[in-house]
Amino acid sequence: MSVLSFEGYHVEEMNYQRNSSYKAAQKTILMDPKFSKDVSVEGNKIDVRLSVTVGSLENTEIPFYVKCSVTGTFVYHPDENETKAEVDTLIRNNAVAILYPYVRAIVATLTTTSNEFPGYNMPTINVSQVLSDNKDD
Repeated sequence: MSVLSFEGYHVEEMNYQRNSSYKAAQKTILMDPKFSKDVSVEGNKIDVRLSVTVGSLENTEIPFYVKCSVTGTFVYHPDENETKAEVDTLIRNNAVAILYPYVRAIVATLTTTSNEFPGYNMPTINVSQVLSDNKDD
């Protein structure tokens, strides 16, 4: 058994909005996803909510706005913690990394099924590092 068991996830929010002020151009569209996380701990049960927003409704160079949030449930097993890693470290390094592929897939699905613009596939990243860099950690 591992120190942190993943019990599953559920979608809190998934939202796609077309940017009606978008002006198509013959250049690459640059996206800058924004991430945040919230953590709730009750005993050994940990709920981690990972959220991402991509795009804009104000920027005429961006075709859409997407927001997605998923909450994953984890169970902490202190008796398995041989390295004595802190729970905060496990959440920051492991839980958000486990949830990121689900958020990434939802964003890709939402943007692809718009049937108007090419789908957006968020890059493979170290989401823990991005959250740390954004001071959301």
